[in-house]
Amino acid sequence: MAYILDILDGGKEPSPDKITLSRYVREQSYITKYLSRVVKDKALVIYEVLFRLTYFETGGSEITIPWAKVGSFITSDQGNIIDDNTTVKRRLGGLLKNECIIVTRQRSGANQILVRLPSEIKACKKLIETEEILSATPPPDPHLDYYNNPQRRLEILTRDQHRCTYCQIELTEDSFFLDHLIPNSQKGGTHYKNNLVSSCESCNGRKGDQEAIEFLLSNYRTGLLKQAEFLQQRSVIEELLKSQNI
Repeated sequence: MAYILDILDGGKEPSPDKITLSRYVREQSYITKYLSRVVKDKALVIYEVLFRLTYFETGGSEITIPWAKVGSFITSDQGNIIDDNTTVKRRLGGLLKNECIIVTRQRSGANQILVRLPSEIKACKKLIETEEILSATPPPDPHLDYYNNPQRRLEILTRDQHRCTYCQIELTEDSFFLDHLIPNSQKGGTHYKNNLVSSCESCNGRKGDQEAIEFLLSNYRTGLLKQAEFLQQRSVIEELLKSQNI
């Protein structure tokens, strides 16, 4: 039985040299919450497979395995099993660049791989620490003007993970705009935090006075968003609107 299941079942006591159950649960949540912002989808899937094969199955961080075996747990967009070395290796760039995994020995047969926990990955750790600082700070007055205050504007950009709410293109402090979910020209369109979202110049210009979700849908229909991105961003907008009792 897998290490984590053995602990849950009471069949094994946690080992001091292996991950604890509480740490495993916490690190697993970090994959979706933080690591997904560091590496792209295809690389993230490979990491999730390695994370399970190591920490879930054995409780440790190292594994010896061929790339093709890793791929055998993954299907392509066409539904095919990715069970060849070349395809898997092409998807490793983000994991190696961010040192999510360390290949200590690479052979044609099997590779010795060290899988780092999300909290041990430098870029991921930075995101975790930033959020912990923000969560420890008392929440600001939601009725402050976030549109005209330079520092508060940057808080919106950070909240939105430096991406355009409507097309998910990456934004910088020099390239982002703020868009009103409920247009400022309409009754109820405020400069409050929950009525503002980060936007690229193109989306900001094209949206105009359209309803936010309708504009998001039009971007999805024209191929600017994948289905998963559309559903995620729709949920984000709905939550912001809900918080305004809309």
